[in-house]
Amino acid sequence: MRTILALGLTSVLVATTCAQVVLGDNKGKVRAANALAVISDPEQPLQWSRRDFQDGTNFEIFGFWPAYTIQVNGLQFDALGNQVGAGDDTGSVTITTVDSLVNTFGWPASFTVPRYLFRQGGAYTNRSNNGDHGVEGTVWVKYELDDSNPNGWNVVKVQVFAWDVRDIVHKSAINKTRSFSDTAAPYRIDIYVAQNDPNPASDPQSDPNWTFVGTLSKADGTLPNVCQWDASTNNTFGECPTATLDYLNGNNPLGLKFHQDPTNEIWYSVQNTAGRSGIKYVALVIPQGNQYGQDPTLAASNRTSSSLRYTNITDVRVIAGVDGDVDRNGCVDDADLLQVLFAFGATGRNAADINGDGVVDDADLLIVLFNFGSGC
Repeated sequence: MRTILALGLTSVLVATTCAQVVLGDNKGKVRAANALAVISDPEQPLQWSRRDFQDGTNFEIFGFWPAYTIQVNGLQFDALGNQVGAGDDTGSVTITTVDSLVNTFGWPASFTVPRYLFRQGGAYTNRSNNGDHGVEGTVWVKYELDDSNPNGWNVVKVQVFAWDVRDIVHKSAINKTRSFSDTAAPYRIDIYVAQNDPNPASDPQSDPNWTFVGTLSKADGTLPNVCQWDASTNNTFGECPTATLDYLNGNNPLGLKFHQDPTNEIWYSVQNTAGRSGIKYVALVIPQGNQYGQDPTLAASNRTSSSLRYTNITDVRVIAGVDGDVDRNGCVDDADLLQVLFAFGATGRNAADINGDGVVDDADLLIVLFNFGSGC
């Protein structure tokens, strides 16, 4: 059951308080992506699609940009001169809830989400041939953090909203027996950070200025198992597993339903980091395409659709703070020490795993002890 939206919907503790968002929340911007399509032109493999699409229910334009993390007025250009976003991405969008969530779980017929969560960033990463949804190759996108600190930031956490609100809780069709998605979440995301990036067009995987800090993946439950093809229903696209819907409906550590608090960290996949000071840039690398491409049952079914070629992420946030501040109240104190001690030996995603190596151990304890009193 690890793949339950065990998700990077994963184990989280409390929302940040004194910690600072340095990407997202109107801060930071897209620095560069390794391939972008021209607006309104058909995209090529390994491009972030920049075509504008209109939602048939509320007529919002959403498009596939390199994630709507950055909310801007007007046009946005990256360091290479490419247009990577447009419009005022603030405000909210009214979601028309899919019937399966209304009828089965008692959700309201409609609710609102921030506009940036309704939109999505999609990369053309996978083939969409009969029997072949394999990976075309790797795509990446670099982000610049808030530049109000010229010395860079002590990055303690990277959050990725790696599923599609527009599909799963909003889009409906009469022949669908439960929530579904015709575009897919990433199978894996590798996260890199950099203090300097003299060449914006460089690949973070091979550029020595960039440091690998961790991986989120469906395989270990840190990315949500959003949708998969279900032969029993004979539907074309992927439907949401029961465990995913249960999680969204409150079967999670906070007992929270998605429509009650759409921006809560619990819906994000979270990579904890430690000891990463002076960071000015963060990159996401998607090396294995989308989850449909890793689904042998779907490939064997000879189902095909151009939508199955996309890998989507919706939002990215980067949090700066103090190493060792487990509860994110801005102060490394007894409470943080106790949290590490009580979780000592635990494996898997855990807020007390400060360095993000998968286990709460001596290394995490030492981070707290060395930083004890910081920020207080």
